[in-house]
Amino acid sequence: MLINRSDNKFLTTQCNVYISPHEVLNPYISTYNILFPEKNMLSEKYTIIPDASGTFSFAYDGKSIKSELWGASSKINVIGSEANNYNFLLLVELKPCGLYQFTGVNQKEFTDIRIDLEAVNKSLNTSLCNIIEKAIDVNDLVNGLNATFLSHMADVYQINTMLGLIRKIHNNNGFLHIKELSFSEHYSERHLNRLFYQYIGMNVKLFSRIVRINNAIGQMKNLKSSCTLISQQAGYYDQSHFINDFKEICGVPPTQYLKNMSDFSNSIFKP
Repeated sequence: MLINRSDNKFLTTQCNVYISPHEVLNPYISTYNILFPEKNMLSEKYTIIPDASGTFSFAYDGKSIKSELWGASSKINVIGSEANNYNFLLLVELKPCGLYQFTGVNQKEFTDIRIDLEAVNKSLNTSLCNIIEKAIDVNDLVNGLNATFLSHMADVYQINTMLGLIRKIHNNNGFLHIKELSFSEHYSERHLNRLFYQYIGMNVKLFSRIVRINNAIGQMKNLKSSCTLISQQAGYYDQSHFINDFKEICGVPPTQYLKNMSDFSNSIFKP
């Protein structure tokens, strides 16, 4: 079994593997993150930075699998101490709208919460847990995950509309006011917020702020520049505004993030 690491030759020298999903699933799933945590592998302060996306989490402690749905994140999530307690972790890291695609449930009720996946979608939970339990290697696991998610896809018509709105915000680095989006897409501001709550779990303004900060973090990682330069390159005209936004989303100011980057997990915004 894959979840028994001693039987898994593929991961004898690796504790963390990222694998892309089937190409049809790319608009909804960012990556399959497979971990075999070693003792104290992660810092107790290891923190996931919000990216407005959800996650399907499967954790095996040697006896049973704990399966959860993590709603779209707008707040930090400190997971270091918890993750170190498991033998095996599978994180299906989704993109905005991904949770709606596979659950069909209004996402407003899931934002920033963790809930038993079985309580949300028993069929999906059963299928995924069976695949994890029976997979003999990583390829077998990924093939099973792809087949299951492909079979649970909803109608893509409205989702495609949302993906277009998300791309437009992303292409503007999050600096696209809802009035501009409303004008360009011929939707009322109220209707736009209703769509974002339903399909992502938050309103347009909060989503855009999270996009801005994630893009800024990408600049920080690549350039190692001063906060002043980074805030300008991220589109902020006021450094204090950038610092306040950063601290509100990430829990720490930019200077502290730069000093302790290894304690944070961040995927540059996933369009």
